[in-house]
Amino acid sequence: MSRLSDEEKLSETAQLLQGVEPTEEYSLEDILAEFGQGAAEPAPEPAPKPEPTPAPEPEPDIPPEPDPADPPEPQPPAEEGPEPPAKPEPPEPEEAPEDPEEEPEEQPEEAPEEEPPKISIEQVMSETVSAVLNETDDEILEEREPLRERAERLVLSAAERLRALRERRKKSGGAWEQPEREEPDEPLEPEPDMDTAAREEKQRCRRLRKELLHLSIPTALLIVLSVCDGLGFVPAVWQELDVLRGAVMGAGLLVSILLARPVWLEALEKLRARHIGCEAACAVVCAVCLAHCVFASIAGGPLPYAACASALLWASEYGLLLMSESRWESFRLADLGGAPPYVVSVTAAGACKQRGSLAGFYRTTVRPGPAERWQVILTPLLLTAATVLTGVVCVGGGKMNQVLWVWSAILSATVPLSLPLTGTLPLRRLSRHLARSGSAAAGYQGARAVSTSKRMVLTDSDLFPPGTVELNGLKIYGEEIGKVVSYAATLASAAQSPLSPIFEQLLAAESGVRQPLEDLQFYEEGGFGGTIHGETVMMGSAYFMKQSKVTLPRDLKLKTGVFLSVDGQLIAIFAIKYQASRNVDWALRAVRRNRIQPVLAVREGNVTPGLLKRKFSFDVKPVYPDVSTRLALSELTEQRGEPNAVIYREGLMPFAETVIGSRRLLRAVRAGTILAYFGALAGLLLSYYLTGLGSTDLLHPMQMLGYLALWLVPPVLLSGLVKLY
Repeated sequence: MSRLSDEEKLSETAQLLQGVEPTEEYSLEDILAEFGQGAAEPAPEPAPKPEPTPAPEPEPDIPPEPDPADPPEPQPPAEEGPEPPAKPEPPEPEEAPEDPEEEPEEQPEEAPEEEPPKISIEQVMSETVSAVLNETDDEILEEREPLRERAERLVLSAAERLRALRERRKKSGGAWEQPEREEPDEPLEPEPDMDTAAREEKQRCRRLRKELLHLSIPTALLIVLSVCDGLGFVPAVWQELDVLRGAVMGAGLLVSILLARPVWLEALEKLRARHIGCEAACAVVCAVCLAHCVFASIAGGPLPYAACASALLWASEYGLLLMSESRWESFRLADLGGAPPYVVSVTAAGACKQRGSLAGFYRTTVRPGPAERWQVILTPLLLTAATVLTGVVCVGGGKMNQVLWVWSAILSATVPLSLPLTGTLPLRRLSRHLARSGSAAAGYQGARAVSTSKRMVLTDSDLFPPGTVELNGLKIYGEEIGKVVSYAATLASAAQSPLSPIFEQLLAAESGVRQPLEDLQFYEEGGFGGTIHGETVMMGSAYFMKQSKVTLPRDLKLKTGVFLSVDGQLIAIFAIKYQASRNVDWALRAVRRNRIQPVLAVREGNVTPGLLKRKFSFDVKPVYPDVSTRLALSELTEQRGEPNAVIYREGLMPFAETVIGSRRLLRAVRAGTILAYFGALAGLLLSYYLTGLGSTDLLHPMQMLGYLALWLVPPVLLSGLVKLY
């Protein structure tokens, strides 16, 4: 092939690629138009029936989270099928509403949408040119596709990719965040059933309570002796004989060490996993303090810090007890009645409540929490720093004869009593509080997963539980009531509408039966439809009927009505009354205060952000996705991930308490851990300074106990915040 022919082909390709720049069109339609309340006149002449659009897939991919400023865009159904007809323009309002509540809702300003990545002309030309120049002479001699056709194919492929990308962006509308990054797969061990896990954890709690009670005796004795020594409330022989003090304190600490068996077992288990936590720090502190007691019983000296070491052992074992009690509470609740009614998993849309199994609940519950992970990182650093500063004080200050006193003093101040309680105490408070509301989180990791997303997926039953929705009236146009009720019940049941129980009651009262339904379709405008006995039957809101060219009575003032049409002619109006529940109102206000954004996964066309604004004291803008996304998120029969929490009670309140409590737990643990290590750092520097001065009075065990007790206040206060919503 000559050089001239290559240039000719390149020129020809460039001509083909001219004008390939695709355009992007976006549309925003009003979601709902509502009316006031009143009676209706006979329906006017029928209008031509609309062509239904295909039903969406029940489980579409969840797009990324939106910017709250971006309004949701209506989308065509996701399922492949015939191309839906163009949506008609919203009709002009027939008359001004009389009720002030009926004023049309203000639509939010449409935020500029982020354009999807574009494929440049230069990129496509580069691919085409490379394909041409890489051809050999032998390949050219073979029978090949003409260059023009190859260039067209490349252009079409690029355009298809761009259209697919634009379609995904258009479906999402910028409404979702990126899904949570999956953790690497780990070999899974078989889980015990919840009954076995609950019984084993209950037995462990009993053992820990008994052993903690035994440990409390020598710990209390050592604390009393230290306080009495600091206040001078001791016999003269105690003050004169340093050897006696060292021997007594050493014996008490040795008894505490022997009784703290659970702490040593936990330390060994973590060391096998190459983790150095607060239990390992306890071992170091106890070893150094015991050595100081032995030295003091021989050579005398200041009062050893045996009480501080024993108190640290007690706090560590108490933390193990709190952890065991919280796990037992979760396993016990998860075992109630076998499978729980609901599990809480996390999707890209937010925390989602659905029916599912407990597979993975045990593994999630026993995983270590954030406080333990920070202990693995920071505790070795603190122990190393305490040892280094001990060397600086003893070598630089000429205190080699006091190395055990200096080391034990710095270690006692560096490992605070609050360290084993920063995570366990808030978790225990949360598990006890959630158990009263019939729910349980799967430990730290379950709470962390639930609180990762700042959104909650809410369904129709969450917002309007049974008993808050009722039929307030019925008007029929030109049909028998039996047919009307049968068609309405058939559609509502097939669409899994939350109003289905109402129509089922009407069907039973009329001794009717459901009819065979074909071609069930869902519509973005707030309705659904299908074919019954060859008739096109549609049911939904007033706005849906108007968009479907079904003529409504002019004097209609019904706000929340359900309309039924056959072949484009209105045959019935059902007046539906929605009542706001106090529990739901409380839950929504709690969600608002904790900056959690609801995602409306509703099936009923009347349940819109406007209805929630009228019914509840609710000023947070919820996310209102397209119909295919709402249908997928409202499907409760398929679990979407590992169970991070279980819920045994109906209603929005237990769900809100679980999500809000999980968020507050993570905040409490994070703040408590920061304060604990801040206290450890402050104790490290202060003890280093005072030991350098040789101030045994200011570093007396009584003062040390007071300093350590002071840092117990933050975790206690923070743990109480997990149940304040």
